[in-house]
Amino acid sequence: MIDDMDELHSKLSILGAIDVGIVVVDNDNNIQMWNEFMQNHSGLRPSEVRDKNLFRCCPGIDEIWFQRKIDRVRQLNSRVFITWQQRPYVFRFRHSRPISGQSEWMYQNVTLIPLKNPRGEVHQVGIIIYDVSEQPSHE
Repeated sequence: MIDDMDELHSKLSILGAIDVGIVVVDNDNNIQMWNEFMQNHSGLRPSEVRDKNLFRCCPGIDEIWFQRKIDRVRQLNSRVFITWQQRPYVFRFRHSRPISGQSEWMYQNVTLIPLKNPRGEVHQVGIIIYDVSEQPSHE
């Protein structure tokens, strides 16, 4: 049991510190996970957003457009990919490259993934945000 807890703690530490944004929302779009990347770029701590609606916490998101993407993940039980070429960003974060950045905002690639409960039903959606601000400057 101790080994399982140590392994879980290690995995959670990695998820918290990894240099990509990780958000998990339930079927009501309430935030269940918000990692350190998200805290650093949004200024919102996990304790401030947990169990709160994603669109209320992040009003800069195009709610109608993003809700359609989330619905597609739930309905098709399949990943959805959003590239910066389709939409430069989903989360309106200032980029962290003041010298090389050509935009005020962080360019992002986003992956939405279905997360299933033990019965195989999609009960949450994982949102992974990649900072790709360097890519547009090389295009």
